[in-house]
Amino acid sequence: MTRGDVFVLGIILGVTGLYFGHTVWRRWLRKWQFKGAKRSEEEAANLLERQGFQIVSRQPTASSLVYINGKPRTTTIRADFIVKKGWRKYVVEVKSGHTHSRLTARTRRQLLEYQLAFRANSILLVNMNKKTWQEISFCWPLNRDNILLIAALGIIIITLGGIIIYLLGRGI
Repeated sequence: MTRGDVFVLGIILGVTGLYFGHTVWRRWLRKWQFKGAKRSEEEAANLLERQGFQIVSRQPTASSLVYINGKPRTTTIRADFIVKKGWRKYVVEVKSGHTHSRLTARTRRQLLEYQLAFRANSILLVNMNKKTWQEISFCWPLNRDNILLIAALGIIIITLGGIIIYLLGRGI
């Protein structure tokens, strides 16, 4: 075996070792992050219960129907918790680590998807690094159809109210 062969063999073994080392490292890192996320979720559940929220379900799922080029496709959405306080229902998203610091576009889209899928009153975004939570709600813009519906309901309610007052005034 020549020096060139040994050199090439060394490169092959080195690249193979780096590849397997990297694979083991990523697997360990994912497992560590998963354990940290689970721990954060447990701490978040305790935090919310101390604040008066009742845990309704953990890791709830909801289905969403999406049309892609006219073809329906069902997707599954998973949140961290659903909680209740009084008559209000909240979907909870727990953030820890580097994702906690601000409401990014990615997180905002995720929370909007939660509110649509779970039909919650609001979303609770829990920051486990600061041990705080924020209530987040989305306001749906009024469009022409919504305004017409509200106007029609208003006219109906006013008309029914007028009829009732008229009938009560006549003594019937």
